[in-house]
Amino acid sequence: MLALGAVPASRHLRELLRRCRSVRHLNQFHAHLLVGGCSTLLAAASQLLASYCALLGEGGHGALCYARHLFDGIPDPDRFVYNSIIRAYSNSSCPQEALRLHRGMLGRGILPNEFTLPFVVKACTRAQMWEHALATHALVVKLGLLQQVFVGNALLHSYAVAWSLGDSRRFFDEMVGRNVVSWNTMIGGYAQSGQTREALTLFGEMRNQRQLIDEFTLASLLFACSQEGNLEFGRLVHCHMLVSGSRVDLILGNALVDMYGKCGDLWMARRCFDMMPLKNVVSWTSMLCAQAKHGSVDAARDWFDQMPERNIVSWNAMISCYVHDGRSREALDLYNNMQSRGLTPDEVTLVAVLSACGQSGNLTFGKMVHHCIRESFQNPSVTLVNSLLDMYMKCGQVDTAIGLFSEMHTKNVISWNVIIGGLAMHGRAQDTVMFFKSMVCNSFLPDEITFVGLLAACSHGGLLEAGQYYFDTMRQVYSVQHEIEHYACMVDLLGRRGHLEKAVDLIKDMPMKPDVVVWGALLGACRIHGNVDIGRQVIKQLLELEGISGSLFVLISNLLYETHQWKDMKRLRKLMKEWGTRKDMGVSSIEVCNSIHEFGVEDIRHESSKEIYAAIDQLSCNLVSSHILVVQSEELFEE
Repeated sequence: MLALGAVPASRHLRELLRRCRSVRHLNQFHAHLLVGGCSTLLAAASQLLASYCALLGEGGHGALCYARHLFDGIPDPDRFVYNSIIRAYSNSSCPQEALRLHRGMLGRGILPNEFTLPFVVKACTRAQMWEHALATHALVVKLGLLQQVFVGNALLHSYAVAWSLGDSRRFFDEMVGRNVVSWNTMIGGYAQSGQTREALTLFGEMRNQRQLIDEFTLASLLFACSQEGNLEFGRLVHCHMLVSGSRVDLILGNALVDMYGKCGDLWMARRCFDMMPLKNVVSWTSMLCAQAKHGSVDAARDWFDQMPERNIVSWNAMISCYVHDGRSREALDLYNNMQSRGLTPDEVTLVAVLSACGQSGNLTFGKMVHHCIRESFQNPSVTLVNSLLDMYMKCGQVDTAIGLFSEMHTKNVISWNVIIGGLAMHGRAQDTVMFFKSMVCNSFLPDEITFVGLLAACSHGGLLEAGQYYFDTMRQVYSVQHEIEHYACMVDLLGRRGHLEKAVDLIKDMPMKPDVVVWGALLGACRIHGNVDIGRQVIKQLLELEGISGSLFVLISNLLYETHQWKDMKRLRKLMKEWGTRKDMGVSSIEVCNSIHEFGVEDIRHESSKEIYAAIDQLSCNLVSSHILVVQSEELFEE
């Protein structure tokens, strides 16, 4: 056991400790003191422990283990010793231990000071122990340390990270002494939570009070602009940097590239990238995302292949590019390429890959990803499990998705929306209504997406009364405003049940201009019920709209054909030819040996198309031969 002596370590001893730049040197020095029986060892214990703690970043867990071993050998640690070890644990992978040490400190009757409490609050924040953070705030008030700016900034950051921005702002407004860190914390909190207007307004107040603006302020502002897509303000921030002569370091350079890229100005993003004297993988990845944002997925892939260094974020960005562009096969191929290089996917990777599986209906690949999640993630996030639900629903495994949903310990509104939307997509209207009622009973508030799925289910299931009821109550009971998607579902529901006049009245009462989907739903109903008069009105409205698809032209043509409107049909065909409108080819897919193969009518794109058509011809011959044999057998039997 070590006991702290009253005599401080000599100047020579302190100088030796300062020269120890590694854990190995400290261990040698420690051993020298123990073996040599140095009389100053007892007094040097606290300084030696502080030196171990200071090497946490370089020495990693080993330095902290030595520090803890030394701490446990001190029978009566003082405040300096506690401050050193609490600080070390607050920056480690086990911040909860800092809180346990803090409780032990209080149990010994040692009161924390302005150097202890910032790291206690930091440990609360990193461990997400918000109740402990509130108790620490109360202790700060009790000890009269609230005016200490470092303590205040730590509390401010904790509230901001906990998404309690209202509490954070109230605390910020009540702070007596604020510095640039206080302002940056508040602006960064608004930016991270997507409240960009508040972030920009607070920056205006910061300038009015002539506060110092540093690179972290500017980086937070640029992040806020990129989140909102506010190119105008982003340019103003950039101009401020140029006029004030701010040094554009790596962080600010990356923030500029990211802002311009996400705001759609690819040229400026590239110019800022080219002007950066030093670039890292974040810089290259930001340009990759800018290419994808600009709609240049192939250019993004070329950029990805040229990157001198890639990390998991780079791979995730490229995979997501393919998924958002509907190129699921390329996304899955890239994922396989990533795994072949020994990179371990994270949750962001798997969310994108599961989305690609859902797009392509690749159930085998999706099950493989599910197995990977079971093996690698002990407690997967709700976002990842929601992606699994969505994949199984889109691949037709409805009961598997429901079973997985029932096993979820934590659900959010998105979880319920995936189940409700998936059931609606598969025509299980009664089950959709049942899950909606269960959602409400479990105190989840439905949103606009929930009601799109619910009303679509009522439409596909012909539940007119239920659909009308939920359409009315969504605004009156749940305060969800009617959007154009909800009107489209109701028009489709009324039209399918033959209430075409009511559907027309509903369209007239819409607060927004009906789009192609709304008119298309009504036109489909006109075709079902053979209502030419309303159909003509709908056709007139559709032809006045831009962006009408080839499939809608075919629907109009079919209506005219079935009602014997030969002249109108001929004029429509001529119009389609003049506009160069063609119906997109319908594509079917089949999974063979864990591979997805797509094909359409008279499709010769497949590499084995000759063999496929030869097999079809052979099959047709066999069917014809079988039919002839059956007919001949029947004739013989009749004779």
